[in-house]
Amino acid sequence: MQVRWLWARYPILAVCAALGLVAAGIVLVHRYRLEQSYRTVEITVDGDDWTTLVRRTGADRDAFYEALRRAGARSVTVYAGSLKRLQDAGRVTYMTGADIMNAARTGPVAGPFGDLARAGRVRPGNTYAVGPPSVLEQVRAGLAAQLPPHTGSVRLTMLEGSGPVLEIQGRGVDIEEAPFGLFRGDVEEIRSHHLAVEARLKNFHEVTPEGLTAFFARLRNLGERFTLIFDGNQVLGYDLLIPDVAEQMKTSGYFFGQIESFTARRRQRGDLALAQKVIPNVLRVFSLTPEELSGLAPEEARDKYVLAARERNVRILYVRPFLNTSTAVDELQANLDYVRSIKDDLERAGYRMGKAAPLPNITVPPVWFALMALGTLAAAAIAVAQVAAMLARPVSLRVLYAGVAAGMVVTAAVLAVHHVTLWSQVLALVAALAFPTLSLIAVFSQDERAAGPWAGRGAGLIGQSVLRLWGLSAMTALGGVMVAGLLSQWAFMLEIRGFLGVKPAHIIPIVVFGLVLAAADAPRGELWARLRAWARQPLLLEYGIAVIVIGLAAVFALGRTGNAGLPVLGGLELKSRILLEHLVVARPRTKEYLIGHPFMVLTFALSALGLRRWVLPAAIIGAIGQVGLVNSFSHIHTPLVYVLLRTLYALIFGSIIGAALVILLLWSRRWWSREPRAAHAPTRERLVPAGTPPMR
Repeated sequence: MQVRWLWARYPILAVCAALGLVAAGIVLVHRYRLEQSYRTVEITVDGDDWTTLVRRTGADRDAFYEALRRAGARSVTVYAGSLKRLQDAGRVTYMTGADIMNAARTGPVAGPFGDLARAGRVRPGNTYAVGPPSVLEQVRAGLAAQLPPHTGSVRLTMLEGSGPVLEIQGRGVDIEEAPFGLFRGDVEEIRSHHLAVEARLKNFHEVTPEGLTAFFARLRNLGERFTLIFDGNQVLGYDLLIPDVAEQMKTSGYFFGQIESFTARRRQRGDLALAQKVIPNVLRVFSLTPEELSGLAPEEARDKYVLAARERNVRILYVRPFLNTSTAVDELQANLDYVRSIKDDLERAGYRMGKAAPLPNITVPPVWFALMALGTLAAAAIAVAQVAAMLARPVSLRVLYAGVAAGMVVTAAVLAVHHVTLWSQVLALVAALAFPTLSLIAVFSQDERAAGPWAGRGAGLIGQSVLRLWGLSAMTALGGVMVAGLLSQWAFMLEIRGFLGVKPAHIIPIVVFGLVLAAADAPRGELWARLRAWARQPLLLEYGIAVIVIGLAAVFALGRTGNAGLPVLGGLELKSRILLEHLVVARPRTKEYLIGHPFMVLTFALSALGLRRWVLPAAIIGAIGQVGLVNSFSHIHTPLVYVLLRTLYALIFGSIIGAALVILLLWSRRWWSREPRAAHAPTRERLVPAGTPPMR
């Protein structure tokens, strides 16, 4: 089956598929231009950790802020105040009433707390705070917005005595850690050094809609357009008040800093729901926790930050300092150099430092979406027809056209109600299944010109095998183009929504391809009978071991799919990844350049040499590279240019490794007996289903 023959056999479906690919190309050109313009990255530093570093080193605070800005930082993330945080900073002192009473029993208590205890005005279930009057007033006003009154009682009272004392009805963690906003003095000090301020807020369980309104009103009074980066494992308002928080954020013009997470455990609860409600005011944030930093060198941490910005549309880099540097170095200067190295690497890559802005709310115009849907459905219909014919279960054109028409009715319906996200995911999965299947069948159903005069020659064999890999990959890449076009929408580019069916897209094309190759060796109509006969055969030890090894490899490969899959194998793979990240612009995927593409080159060489018994297993392993190629395009949060470069590098490295495998194959032929080629070389009649018109 050649491509031009597909065009002749299914002219209407082929035209529809071509129109869909043109529409996908137009969408991707627009996406590429947008990605090229979206290149402002903001380095924000953790206010608490860097303040700790300044105190430890005894540095001047004003000079520190100036040095931080020159190093590349553009903002400081300030945590919302709470009683606990203020006490840790030495700005207030608080105790529960029970603690005050217990202390009074063991000895005299000095100060305002002692006055209250001696006057009998201390209640064991309440919390009491002392400090400068201005600070206590800000605490009172902030907590008033957070703590709803209990049955009409006042929960906050300013008591007079030898000094002002703020009495708070209640005690416990919810009182101690209740956030009450940012202090104007802290914000203005940072602004004076030409740095922006971002807000780190923590959820508070007793908050009410009215409290949220007052809380955000206090934030707006500071006059800063904050990016809200939430602290802890929940976003503010989780889970019942997320709509109220989203409304307040949109009214205030605030952005949501969504922290990138690779595991469900690290993801903040409610972040996806909040992100969808504040569209498009979402910024992707990458951070390394103190625990993660402790196991990294500054150069390794820098590479992670740079990679996040370049390859995953992260636009806020949340940087903490290294607090465990060697005593032989200037701790503050080493951390400033660390920030500067991130900035320098990004600027060399064409990014600019500044206040990050959200990605515009990208949508695909209905006409292009409809054409891409038509093209995907048409390609799927052709794939179904060809697979069915090769498995001796032909499907009529009328049924194929009916299936495409039904799919277009669904497309029209989702466009009419403006809910295309789920249908986009379904169509992308269909494209990821159809195009690799078609390309694999097309290449392996061609007349075996590969068995020509170059079959026994080293250079010719290698060259033709590599060329066929590139031809096959070019056809498969059309599926990647369609997937990328269908999913080039805001929610996918910020990874709020993802590609649907990663594992089926890796399994189904390979299984179907294996069945087609098996059908090519069986007399027409006897595939299933032969498979049943094979299943009844005794299992030899060597084949049993092979099945176990292949099964474990398949499970491992599937476990590595997705962002939250199995980790890297160990030091060797990790070092190879680091080496490639420094060697090329976009690191190719391991299963493509190291496994799939080399084995596909080897497959073509085995077929040309007439070693048919080894073609099927090698081809199935080689198909891993093709499904991986399409999967690369489904990572919509990765800029398109990096997807293309990653694919290109994988083909280059895979071709080199594949050529080495072919050389090894030819070199080792002296130790094994090659079966006569005439008896085992595939013929056109065995590979192409009956009824197929001759190819010209």
